[in-house]
Amino acid sequence: MQILRKRMPWRPYLIRLTVLALIMALVGTYAMMRYRIGIDTQQERCLPDTTVYLIDLWNKEPVKDGLYAFHSKGLAPLYNDGTRMLKRLTGMPGDEVNVTPEHVLVNGAEVSTGMELAQRLGVAESQFSRSLTLQENEYWFSGEAATSFDSRYWNAVKREQIVGRAWPLW
Repeated sequence: MQILRKRMPWRPYLIRLTVLALIMALVGTYAMMRYRIGIDTQQERCLPDTTVYLIDLWNKEPVKDGLYAFHSKGLAPLYNDGTRMLKRLTGMPGDEVNVTPEHVLVNGAEVSTGMELAQRLGVAESQFSRSLTLQENEYWFSGEAATSFDSRYWNAVKREQIVGRAWPLW
């Protein structure tokens, strides 16, 4: 016994295919406008256990303890201006920051320890010691590793440098 199949007319099939392609193009365009993928290729990661991040370019509202991507500024010769960096936001405008060779405190809470990179940078640890109050539109970023190159070495980041909120993927 032979089963006969009805052939589907090509016109409804083509319409469905076109609608599906249009939907996929719109979703793809939206995703490309809003998101970027960040990949940490460093051997010594400042945020251990995560290599790939989803960066939301439309979510720039600073929230303490969130992960954010931002563009570097004034970090030459180590990084060119505009290099995308990713750190944890640990200090907001109005926060008191105290940097010593032993630790970094934000409003009395420890956010980083040590100055392990000072020696690699060829600068005495004491050169980075300071106390300051973050001004309007200034944010303090910290890595989670002791070897993180973060605000303890280069100071606060301006709000206009923030690229977007980052979410760890894997």
